[in-house]
Amino acid sequence: MNWRPHAVIGGTLALAVLYFLGTGDVIELIVIAFFGAMAALVPDIDHHASKGKEILDLAFISVAFFLVYFSNCGSGICIPNIDAVSRMALIFFAFLGVYFLFFRFFKPAHRGVTHTLAACAAFGILAFLFTGEKLGVAGFLGYFSHLAADQHIKLI
Repeated sequence: MNWRPHAVIGGTLALAVLYFLGTGDVIELIVIAFFGAMAALVPDIDHHASKGKEILDLAFISVAFFLVYFSNCGSGICIPNIDAVSRMALIFFAFLGVYFLFFRFFKPAHRGVTHTLAACAAFGILAFLFTGEKLGVAGFLGYFSHLAADQHIKLI
């Protein structure tokens, strides 16, 4: 199945379940649907040409840049001096190196560990711990919807 149907199914399932569990704020429901859609793409990060991996690459680069920038500039906007820019660039490329080396050497086989209920539960728990109850549920549902839509569910 292509990435679009996975995203639509994951977003719709997360939206429907959390709506019926009492979430009524429209903005919150939009965020939940988006998170569920993105979570539905996560099981395919083990495939070199997946949209989920492409989005994760872009997100990691962006997050690494902003983490490095704001760690040197605080919450405001600043123009750091050349020494600070050099330090920031070194840290940024170190983050990128670790990330890309991880996927180069430790990427699991396609439809391997990322297509298991254990990985789905781990993703849901991590989403819950880092984002809270609603996005944790949305993440779990989005991830699970991918496994169900592929009809490729393994326990471990």
